[in-house]
Amino acid sequence: MAKLSTYFWWLQWVDKIIIAVLWWAILMGVIVALPFTRPWWWVFLPLFLAAECEVLYMWWIQWDFNQAKKKWVMIEIIPPKEILTPLKAMEDVLAVVWSLLYGPPTWRERYCEGMLVVADSWMSFEIVSIEGKVHFYARMDTPHRNAVESALYAHYPELEIHEVEDYTKAVPQNMPNADWEIYGEDFILGGKSNVYPIKTYEKFFEPQGEKIAAEEKRIDPLASLLESMTKLGKGEQFWLQFILLPVDPMRDPSQAPHFADDAKKIVTKLTRRPVKHKKTWFDILFEIGHSLIAGPVKEGSGEKAEYKWLQIQKTEGGEEELMLSPGEREQLSEIERKLSKSIFRTVVRGVYCAPREHYKSGNRTIPRSYFAHFQSQGNYIRFSSLTRPKTHYFFRKRIPFLRARRQFRNYVARLTPFFPDREKECMMLNIEELTTLFHFPLKVTGVTLPTIERVESKKGGPPPNLPTE
Repeated sequence: MAKLSTYFWWLQWVDKIIIAVLWWAILMGVIVALPFTRPWWWVFLPLFLAAECEVLYMWWIQWDFNQAKKKWVMIEIIPPKEILTPLKAMEDVLAVVWSLLYGPPTWRERYCEGMLVVADSWMSFEIVSIEGKVHFYARMDTPHRNAVESALYAHYPELEIHEVEDYTKAVPQNMPNADWEIYGEDFILGGKSNVYPIKTYEKFFEPQGEKIAAEEKRIDPLASLLESMTKLGKGEQFWLQFILLPVDPMRDPSQAPHFADDAKKIVTKLTRRPVKHKKTWFDILFEIGHSLIAGPVKEGSGEKAEYKWLQIQKTEGGEEELMLSPGEREQLSEIERKLSKSIFRTVVRGVYCAPREHYKSGNRTIPRSYFAHFQSQGNYIRFSSLTRPKTHYFFRKRIPFLRARRQFRNYVARLTPFFPDREKECMMLNIEELTTLFHFPLKVTGVTLPTIERVESKKGGPPPNLPTE
């Protein structure tokens, strides 16, 4: 039997367009229509308008006041030809970024200064190919630049960092248009829940052996992405963006309520813990009636009757161990590992643009093959069908046009897919997963060698005994 939601799908549009906007007018109409509430309309109207005024005030102070005065800076990060630093270094950089950006506001900061409750500060890392030449960029709020650069230099001293202009300003700002075509996709986790992790970098290693050199043990999936990006031709550009919004859902579930609830439910299910249920008066009366009629619930019969909540077994050491299969045990371990590290609400967006005479539709889906490397037992990365510029049924030209415009606008402004909703169609990734997706190439070889901006030689300072006069 089909779900009722398949027949009443149109109700979400009614709620979004009419009820969410005009709820106060609808309620006022009901109050005026009822005789016993009509004389008290002057009491209800200020209350309804106060709620709407709060929404308008918060929007003004947060976006038109607080965020509007922020100054953003873009830096280009030029990696060396070869990086022998472990990928743990990039994970540590992201940990620094999380602690730098994270800071829940107080009541005064929220209502008087306009700080956002979740991720008042954010930044983005970006991999860009312009006619086959690959660049690494980072965009952040100006006060955070020194701290980010210090974290990068601490682990990658051979990097070069320069402030540059935003590359998105070099193309027409009204794409798609008569001369330029654009296509973009937002990427989300396709598993049952964001709680399940993707395959991380620690699993991209050859088996350890004495005859294998250290640098040969490392397998870098990023190489496949860079190879594809270097094959772009004249006029073609591909932009890959990772927007990081710091959250702490396990300590403050209000920052990501769905993620926190899912995490508790999944861990409870895997560990087969009894679900805590707060008893109501109905539950108490039902238990009393059931006990009077059928007696208490028990397992077994006779003297061997037992009451059990968890299936446990005794190990040789006398400790209790959960009855988990090897796959469940590994999955539980990976989930707990993900929850133990700093988490970002992450927007991953890929945009391909080119003049119409140079546009090649095959290059617009470059990230799909790259993200296929990270499929795990519980999760994988796929494109969002809600935001990509394609539809199968109604308005097959107009909807893709509007979605493409929105993709370009969101990319340039570094906004979430459904802004001002900053949660929908966003991934929840910890710093280990983000390191897997974005890091500097371990070794630049092959086709990518002449097309990636890189540091040719190590630069040093002047000798300490150099005369100054």
